[in-house]
Amino acid sequence: MARRRVTTIQKGKDEDVRMMAALAAVGVMSIVLFSVFIISPPATVGPNEGELAPDFVASAYNGGEWDEFRLTDQFDRDWTAGEDGKFILIQFMDSDCPYCWRDGETMSELHSQWGGKVTFISIAVELGIQGHGSDRDEIEAFRDKTNYGTDSNDGNGCNSGGSNCVERPGSAHAWNYVDDYNLNILRDYGVSGTPFMVLLQPDGYVAWNQGQSGGLMNIEQALQTYVEGN
Repeated sequence: MARRRVTTIQKGKDEDVRMMAALAAVGVMSIVLFSVFIISPPATVGPNEGELAPDFVASAYNGGEWDEFRLTDQFDRDWTAGEDGKFILIQFMDSDCPYCWRDGETMSELHSQWGGKVTFISIAVELGIQGHGSDRDEIEAFRDKTNYGTDSNDGNGCNSGGSNCVERPGSAHAWNYVDDYNLNILRDYGVSGTPFMVLLQPDGYVAWNQGQSGGLMNIEQALQTYVEGN
């Protein structure tokens, strides 16, 4: 019987084949990633309309206790225009700001009307203004409308220390109040005064920025346009 010839592949040649296959796979993956980058470039992060809102992690008071709060936990990344989803209203406020004091009632009314479709978040800051001196106890009292301070304009309480927090206009607020006394969130959003509001789409992109509206659209009109009109 004739012997069969056995064909052998040299070890070095086998390694070359595997190396070429690996390089080809890397090349294909690089092309795919480059295509994805071109089609869907990274989002621009910022506080301006059309940008992805800056994320933040801070302590927030929910009416019972202070817990860690992260803005992006509120985002629905899969949301697209026309679909159901909760918009996000961010309000920057100072419990000693007289305008924020009066806005307490406006915020109560807005939440009563829009709370089912909008997540409300108040960012509590302390502006560098004489008579503005707050702490977490004051934040809690401002939110909950509870007894804190006096009406004797002695520096204790809300509204530049001139009012007992229990007298704040509007009802008690039923949403998170975030501690931003270090002003990091304020700076990230380019805010210079209070009250100041920003409305986000459910996916976290800025739909309306008070500073960019030029007074042509207030928050009530913005909610009507972007939330009701979605």
